Amino acid sequence: MKTLKVMIAMCLIAAFTQKTLAQSTVCGLYLTADDYHNQKLSFKTSGGDGNSIKFNEFLGSGKIAVVYNGKKQTFYKSAIYGYRSNNSDYRYFNNIAYKVIDDRDFYLYSSPKMGQQGKWSKAVDSYYFSSTAIADIKPLSIKNLQSAYADNPRFRYLIEAHFATDNALTAYDSAVNEYKVKYLYEHSTSM
Repeated sequence: MKTLKVMIAMCLIAAFTQKTLAQSTVCGLYLTADDYHNQKLSFKTSGGDGNSIKFNEFLGSGKIAVVYNGKKQTFYKSAIYGYRSNNSDYRYFNNIAYKVIDDRDFYLYSSPKMGQQGKWSKAVDSYYFSSTAIADIKPLSIKNLQSAYADNPRFRYLIEAHFATDNALTAYDSAVNEYKVKYLYEHSTSM
């Protein structure tokens, strides 16, 4: 019974999210990484213009359905870079949408994962990174950062000195308005 309630709640959340994504203020697809860098949206829609984009995130579909100027088109998530919705950008990797939370120097992403909180399951953000716009997305961890930046010993040593756990890598410094790990990377390359 408890599992059934969780499944129903997840379906309702997914249905609401699906509708919200399709009706956000500005929504569109980034067909390539260059489109993302240039902020060039294809199939740009505001939701009230008769156009729509359905991302089909909840059921794990590998397709996106677009209705644009009366024509219906289908895109494979593996063939496009990502999308913009609700003033946020997302990148697809292995048919999963990752929210881009910082794209200066290297890319930081977040993605909600279901986790247990007491008696209930709750979506909790997990963090990821990629060294470039098109590099593989990997979990944000000390080991993965040190491996990705093996040729930058200053950054590796700064990671060792400032972060005791993987969770500490998500620390945000509001005084300088950036993630601590990004600040350390920037200073490791400017020395």
